[in-house]
Amino acid sequence: MEELNQEQLDLEILPNEAKKELMEFYQMLLKKYKIKKRGLLPKGFYQPIKVKSYSKITAREEIYERR
Repeated sequence: MEELNQEQLDLEILPNEAKKELMEFYQMLLKKYKIKKRGLLPKGFYQPIKVKSYSKITAREEIYERR
């Protein structure tokens, strides 16, 4: 049997019953592993917060010392 490097399957060479089973299996895989969208956040959440200036923190300890 000749080995081919293909990205697509030629379903025309299969018998009708095999085509049907293959398509059912493929549909089952799509349903099982489909990426599900999670609840979307409000549009405003994705906008950066506008501030006048940022405070640069050079050391981790500064975060806890600040009050």
